[in-house]
Amino acid sequence: MVSENLIRQKIVTAIVEQMKLISSANGFYSEAGSNVFEWLDKPLDKDEYPAIIIRDISDNAADGQILEHRLKIEVDVAVKDGLNTTWNMREVSSDVIKAFGQVEEQLNYKCTYNGSDFLLEHKDTIYGGVRLEFEVFYQTRRWEQ
Repeated sequence: MVSENLIRQKIVTAIVEQMKLISSANGFYSEAGSNVFEWLDKPLDKDEYPAIIIRDISDNAADGQILEHRLKIEVDVAVKDGLNTTWNMREVSSDVIKAFGQVEEQLNYKCTYNGSDFLLEHKDTIYGGVRLEFEVFYQTRRWEQ
């Protein structure tokens, strides 16, 4: 059971739920919202592409009476589609950035986009991956998460 007071988990849950809304019906380029995972701990199945994997990898906090948090979020995009792989990587990445902007509005916390790295791999098929990095800035009382 998740505590309602765990702000960090609320943030991650809001990101996951917003990413699940990525579909052409909701004004996005891709249908990547059908395969969204938090901290995926297994290889993707063939039918789980395109996929979005979200991880809250670090939380830097400045100590004081109020803790100023900088929660680092990595969002990995995984696609495979032969000749369209690079194009799909760009589409899903654009969708993730747009969805993250909606998270910022929803949570009313400052969020920043810190860039991305693309990787293409040729095996039996062509796989593409993008890692997008974001930060969410929020406050808690001292000694709380």
